[in-house]
Amino acid sequence: HKLHKPTKIKDEDKENENMDFSTVDRALASLSRRRPPLPPEVLEISERLSDLLASSCCESKEGGGSPSDNAEYVRGILRLVDLGGGGGSTATATATTTAAANNGRSIVLFRWEPLAVGLRLLVGYLEKRTGELPAPPPDDEGEDYEDEGTGLGTGGGGVYAEGPRIPRIHPADPSKVEANGIAGATADVNASCLTNDETRCRPPHANSPVFELMAALPAIVDANVDHAEPRVRSLVAQVVGVYALYATSLLNWLDSIGSVEVENKNGEKRHQQNQQQKHQLESAIRLAQSRRRAVHSAILLSLKSHLEMTEPSRDENPSAASDGALDDTTGWRALETNLHALASYVDGCVGRGDGSDVGGGGGAAGEGACSGSYVDEELRLFLPSDDECGWFLTGLEHCCVVHVNRHVRAAGAAVLGVLVKSCMRSSRGPSHRDLLVDETSLFRSVLKNSLRSTLEDNWSQVRMAGSVLCRRFVRALLRIHREEDGGEEDGDDDDEGEQDEEELTEFESAVDEDLVPMLLPRMCLNRFYLAQGVKLYGQDTWRIVFGAGGSGGGGVQQNGHSPDELPSSEEARGGGGMGAVARCAAPLCRYYSKMCDADNHAVREAACQGVAELAQKVGTHPLYAEYLSPYVTVLLQALLMCFHDESWPVRDEACLACGTFCLAYPDECLPELPILFDRWTEQLTDQIWSVREDAAVALGDAVVAYGFSMLEKILVVLRKSLPAARDQPPMTRAEYKRLQNDTAAHTGNQLYSCGSLAPKLKKGPAPGAGRIGCSSCVVDRPKAPWEATDGCIYLLRELCVRFADRDATQRNDVIMEDSVLLPLMTELGDVCRLSHYPQGDDLRTTLWRQLPPIAEALGKRRFKGLYLDLFIESLARNLDHQHGGASQLSVHAAGQCAEEIADLIGVGIFRGRLEATGRGEDAFDRVIEERRREKNAAAMGGGRFAG
Repeated sequence: HKLHKPTKIKDEDKENENMDFSTVDRALASLSRRRPPLPPEVLEISERLSDLLASSCCESKEGGGSPSDNAEYVRGILRLVDLGGGGGSTATATATTTAAANNGRSIVLFRWEPLAVGLRLLVGYLEKRTGELPAPPPDDEGEDYEDEGTGLGTGGGGVYAEGPRIPRIHPADPSKVEANGIAGATADVNASCLTNDETRCRPPHANSPVFELMAALPAIVDANVDHAEPRVRSLVAQVVGVYALYATSLLNWLDSIGSVEVENKNGEKRHQQNQQQKHQLESAIRLAQSRRRAVHSAILLSLKSHLEMTEPSRDENPSAASDGALDDTTGWRALETNLHALASYVDGCVGRGDGSDVGGGGGAAGEGACSGSYVDEELRLFLPSDDECGWFLTGLEHCCVVHVNRHVRAAGAAVLGVLVKSCMRSSRGPSHRDLLVDETSLFRSVLKNSLRSTLEDNWSQVRMAGSVLCRRFVRALLRIHREEDGGEEDGDDDDEGEQDEEELTEFESAVDEDLVPMLLPRMCLNRFYLAQGVKLYGQDTWRIVFGAGGSGGGGVQQNGHSPDELPSSEEARGGGGMGAVARCAAPLCRYYSKMCDADNHAVREAACQGVAELAQKVGTHPLYAEYLSPYVTVLLQALLMCFHDESWPVRDEACLACGTFCLAYPDECLPELPILFDRWTEQLTDQIWSVREDAAVALGDAVVAYGFSMLEKILVVLRKSLPAARDQPPMTRAEYKRLQNDTAAHTGNQLYSCGSLAPKLKKGPAPGAGRIGCSSCVVDRPKAPWEATDGCIYLLRELCVRFADRDATQRNDVIMEDSVLLPLMTELGDVCRLSHYPQGDDLRTTLWRQLPPIAEALGKRRFKGLYLDLFIESLARNLDHQHGGASQLSVHAAGQCAEEIADLIGVGIFRGRLEATGRGEDAFDRVIEERRREKNAAAMGGGRFAG
């Protein structure tokens, strides 16, 4: 190549130069856009392959051939791989060379792009060939409705190349999912394929170019599994998966061609031709299976060598080099890719035979061709007595539990997941499923330790992989339990007394006693985890395991927080999810208490939500409340510790959880009530508005729990803190803006990045108590006086909504009489008129948002007669400042407040009150007209009111 001078490239041009592996067509087109340009031979081959693809599409529509029948297409793919330096021993002859700038010396330069595109074409080619074979029938129990493949893809199996590693959650056809979450048979046997209908099924012949391709693949995989380019390594893993899938699918097809011989038999001569073609195919497939096993051996050898690697010193291998960055975030050389390749290989072994060599009359491929699942073929890897293979399971456990790199830990969990799937796919029945249920099984021990670690990993990516593994393992145990139970349900009815006394959920019966205390707490907590993928997947797993007795992901909406339901009904076996949680209260409470002190602030937040759920669901249940009561003190201590957390979401959730506990267990919480009250009132003046609001909610819960004595304490706090905004130092809006944009005020502060490389977050004010988090979530500026008034607005809302009058109060001895409420509301109206500080707009925004629920709770007559005039003048002034100095948030909130109060007391009455102030009626008319237009637009199919 000529040496190109660096030129300024537009962003659009850079985007056009990016490689696109989403489809075969786009991958080929990407080669012509690369800069500097690729060699002419590469471009010529890519153009020819594109033409072959285009012509095959036209021919297939007319009933003609396809690239799978074209030897030129296959050889073009292999040539692209060679030109990228990935063809093994022949690659050096096709390398690009330059000599101009090196005194005549030739330097071998390999461009990775042709290799990557060639591998992508290999994947597409083998996927197409697999689709030309008959679809395998489902097993007797039916395949799971959600096939996540290796757990590293976007839901359809195969190894992740681009995009998030989030498996599919919901089935493609929910109607085929049974109530217990396990799908029935979702596909029928493709009868036309089994009758050799050439329009639906094109099995290969002995001289098919696909066997030429499969002959070259072992060398390609062996040469590139350690490639320096991560995209190449990822594509190698995909190639391994489709190779294994096609090779084992060929064996399944051979098992079915006996019926084809009978149906196509037209005389002795045709029968002899069929027999001859069959033997030729058997020989070709036998050789293909040997090569498939060679690929597997190469992967295991590379995996073992990388497992033995240790992190190099920074002096010898600085982290600035991409191949030397062996930390917990970037790729760990080829170890991750080896795990991906192994997971794809295991998932591709879909044989339906008995796993033995069946070269006789069984119709399979003979010596070296095993038609069973991966566990059938490689049972030696799972036997602790085999010293030569003992590294395999211990190495996978090391990857999941000990390894410093998050990608490796996630990939290790994916491998274990497909191994569980392979055990269930095994044709040898109970003998291999014992690997999952036998307490002495090494594989089961590895699964247990890996799940314990990955389900509580600091990285969401690893936690997601652990969640996929957990679901697959638990569903396998449930299936084995159902098979072992068989028809015993009828016999169990004779022992109704014993069953009622000791009845357990199916989960508890299927999962052994040593696994339930480990799995259940982690499954519970991950339903609240901050990462949406982990949270939603965990909630869906809970529904699958414990059935559809509860909403699972709905929960009870409370002040913006929606904790997940613990599915339970009187008819559910063992009480459903709630019964299982109640019986597992001891380990669950210990785990939640431990996680309240975890390093990751997202885990602490989730633990607080989980504790609140225990109080809300189990603590108020007439049958299960007593299970939780011995652990209330332990959980309260954990929550009190979280009150000092520097991460405000943790403080927020701890505040709410404590209020919920007081509602459920008022007597048990009474000794801690003085401390709790101090914490709640402290949070009422927090710098974060949601923390202030939730502190008010918790204080409202406390009044419900402890009655008038608690109300008296809260009224003291209200009378003291409500006027606090008067003490706010004066400041002009210009001064406030300069302070916000002051470079010096924001220079030298700690920078935070997402993930484990972020600076540690302190659990509390004690120095050195480090905590790891995904973001700082720390606000360390001093509290402002107006924020105390803001918190009191939320507290007044809670008191009015809960205890407005005798008919609607949540506690008979607590009623907000006008003699108590009117002075407080008068003070609130006066203090919100203050405008000597710019944050007054924020205070008024809170007022306008909370005034409508207060008005609705007090009722139309009471609010209109005593309280409306306290705020109407400020509301009119705020409405009239649409083009003035008020903030847009406060103007919008004022308009929304005016509309809602007008709907309550009547538009005419409200407008008359505005006219009495001498201002605001025109602005109110504009607001009403704007809302009417928006609602009309929504009714016609658009606008923000739609849906």
